[in-house]
Amino acid sequence: MAVINIRGDIVGNDDKWIYDWFGMEATCPKDVKDILQTAAQDEVIDVLINSGGGSVFAGQEMYSALKGNGQVTIKIQSMAGSAAGVVAMAGRCLISPVAMIMIHNVSMSGASGDYHDMQKNAEILKQMNAAMASAYTEKSGKSMEEILKLMDRETWLTANQCLEYGFVDGIMTDQQPGILTNAYSGMWLTDEIRQKAMKEREEKEKERNELLEDLDLYGI
Repeated sequence: MAVINIRGDIVGNDDKWIYDWFGMEATCPKDVKDILQTAAQDEVIDVLINSGGGSVFAGQEMYSALKGNGQVTIKIQSMAGSAAGVVAMAGRCLISPVAMIMIHNVSMSGASGDYHDMQKNAEILKQMNAAMASAYTEKSGKSMEEILKLMDRETWLTANQCLEYGFVDGIMTDQQPGILTNAYSGMWLTDEIRQKAMKEREEKEKERNELLEDLDLYGI
C-alpha cells in the first residue's frame, strides 16, 4: 500500500523548498504525483489529510491528479480546510470522528491597483469560488448555489455533518485523534520569508563555493 501525506500548507512546487529549508510541514502537487507515478498499477493508495489549505492552484492540481483513480482512498485525520477540503473531494473519502472540513471563499493577498483592478479581482475571486465549489457539488450532489452559500459564510463541518452533506463516504472507527496543525491559520509563507530564505540559501551557497575554491587551491 502506498501512502500520500497531505500535511501543513498546500503550496506550489516552486515554494516547497522554502518550507523544507525551515523544517516546516507542507505538501506540493509534485509530492502527490511522484507517489502516484511510482505506485504499482493495482496498488491501494491512502491519502491522509491534515491541512488547513493554502494555494488554490496547487490544491486544484492535487485534486485533478487524484480524481478518477479507483485505488485511492482519502482519509481526513484532523482538518481538511479550504484548498485541502477540495482535495478531499477527489475520491472515496473517510473522515475521523474528531476531524472537520472547513470551506470558505477564495481570498487574494498582495493585490494592488485602482478601483478597476479591484473590481476585476473581485470577479476573478467569484469565478475561483465557483471552480472550487464544483468539487463539492460533484461529490455531494448539492447545488452550486447551496455550496456557494456555505463558502460565503465560512462553514465548519463536523464528521457527522460532512456525512450528512455527502462530502464524505463514511466515518472512520477505532482511530486515534489527529493532532490539529495549521487549521485555518493562514499560509505561513509570506513574500518576506520567501526573500529571506532565498538570501540565506545564496549566502550559504557562496560560503560553500568559497570553501571549495580554497580546498582546490591547496590541493585538498
